[in-house]
Amino acid sequence: DYLHKSTLPTYHFQQCLPRLLPIPKLEDTMSRYIQSLKALEGNPKLDAFAIYDTERDVNQFLKIDGPFIHETLVKENERNSHTSYITGPWFDMYLKSRLPLPLNYNPFLTYKRDPNELMNDQVTRATNIVISAMRFKKTLESEVLSPESTYPLDMSQFKNLFSSTRLPAIGKDTLQTYPSSKHILVIRNGYFYKVTTINKDGSIVNPEQLKSCLQRIKEDSRPPHDQSVGYLTTTDRDTWADTRSQLVKSGNLSSMLDVDSAIFCLVLEDSVDVDTPEGSVSTFLHGDGASRWYDKSFTILVAGNGDAALNFEHAWGDGVAVMRFFNEVFFDSTTKPSILHDTTLPSEDLSECFQQLHFSVDDKMKHLIRKAKSDYEKATGSLKVAAGKYEKLNKNYLKLKKVSPDGILQLAIQVGHHKLCGHPAATYESCSTSAFKHGRTETIRSCTLEAQEAARAIAQGVVNKLKDDAEYRSKVNDLIRKSCNRHNELTRNAAMGAGFDRHLFGLRHTAENILGWETPSIFHDLSYGTMNHIILSTSTLSSPAVDIGGFAPVTPDGFGVGYGVKDDMIGCNITSYDVRDVHGLVDAIVTSFDDIYNVL
Repeated sequence: DYLHKSTLPTYHFQQCLPRLLPIPKLEDTMSRYIQSLKALEGNPKLDAFAIYDTERDVNQFLKIDGPFIHETLVKENERNSHTSYITGPWFDMYLKSRLPLPLNYNPFLTYKRDPNELMNDQVTRATNIVISAMRFKKTLESEVLSPESTYPLDMSQFKNLFSSTRLPAIGKDTLQTYPSSKHILVIRNGYFYKVTTINKDGSIVNPEQLKSCLQRIKEDSRPPHDQSVGYLTTTDRDTWADTRSQLVKSGNLSSMLDVDSAIFCLVLEDSVDVDTPEGSVSTFLHGDGASRWYDKSFTILVAGNGDAALNFEHAWGDGVAVMRFFNEVFFDSTTKPSILHDTTLPSEDLSECFQQLHFSVDDKMKHLIRKAKSDYEKATGSLKVAAGKYEKLNKNYLKLKKVSPDGILQLAIQVGHHKLCGHPAATYESCSTSAFKHGRTETIRSCTLEAQEAARAIAQGVVNKLKDDAEYRSKVNDLIRKSCNRHNELTRNAAMGAGFDRHLFGLRHTAENILGWETPSIFHDLSYGTMNHIILSTSTLSSPAVDIGGFAPVTPDGFGVGYGVKDDMIGCNITSYDVRDVHGLVDAIVTSFDDIYNVL
């Protein structure tokens, strides 16, 4: 029933973590902001005059309103000694957003296939993953899951991993957990099932019993449900809050409680077309909406060919908890499987083990479901995806050349965008601040002056010149290394809470919500708007258990850039909407990989 039993309790280091995520000096934050802004000069929306105006406004802010707002933020932080200054406002940012969860917030990660191909039978793989997930849950809740081993990290988010859901409400959602839950939610073809995974005595159910339940669900020959309530979770949060209230009043309280309290959601997909980037994104990022419940903390999806993925809601936590769970489940399910592909299943009454959940929907509700489905198909239909890889650059090669793999990938993204569009773009890379209690994330602004100088040199250089002109190649090599060094510096600063985005976020929140002031002018000028209209939203997906992953763009004219550095290659998986050339960006980035290789 356990992955392992650590001699150190799970939360052993929790009280040792620095309580205060540091609040940078106001002058440092403003200097970093302006420095990052200057790297965007040349963007069609931002010229030198706009940046000059912002510098002038920032200087005024530093002299007049800024010090008082900053002092108020510091005092509020000192009064809230149980957490960091960013925790509450950051939760509010997610929970107050009225945007639909799919495409806007929920990302996905796909598991590598089980090395034993026979174990990739859909029901066998699903059973093993679920049992390993239950082992993780029991190990965590018994506090014998080993603490994060490299160095102490905040593990408070782990308590929202299981039996947790986001509940829609007008204006602001809430997070709810159900500690006594003993079942998972299984969805297939739009039909919902409650499947027991924990016995009354607290032990994990017999794997043969679980596999029998999942096999029975798979064998359901009914056509896909065209009035699935799953579509309703794809709508904007206020609409979903109102619709959910109507569902509950229509006699669905019991079924809704079974859904909300489930340990997690498992989706059995019939699709087998998931071995391409397009198929993977179509299935695992959004699907058709009928077999989804986006409010759950996470959903495990298993396709008809045994490919598996995890899609998660973002308000409750970030990558640290998700990746620990993801990795542990992969290695446990593939090295210590609970059941084999050819295990004989008992013939028994399974009525106590799983039940279909039924929902009463009247004509009005059917109309709302049809509208939700139509809107969802329109939104997902405009999403495009492309992927590329390059085998000459890989983790070992880059380390041999003494350059940061992440710095190289981020530079290649800048070069690729410069080749495609001819100008810099606002770029976001997430960095965990979990070295601090209740830490969430800080932004690494990868579009730096150093990266832009290197990008221009590479993009404007003739390929043959990069290959054959030793002097020019040496110059570009120096620029690449300066770019990587600057990126490493920003990454270290961000991890230690010394970025500028979260501090600016806290200052704005303090002015508007603590002091009740109008929004300071620096937060609604052209520069700030351009800086925060993220064109290149990026995230690294490197893990031995991850095959591919991705997310949608965060702006209608942006790109969602998932990338990874592996032992044998580097690659990217990029999404955009119809208005952008996603294939063009991938091609430009891959040629940039080759350019960088020729220089290094």
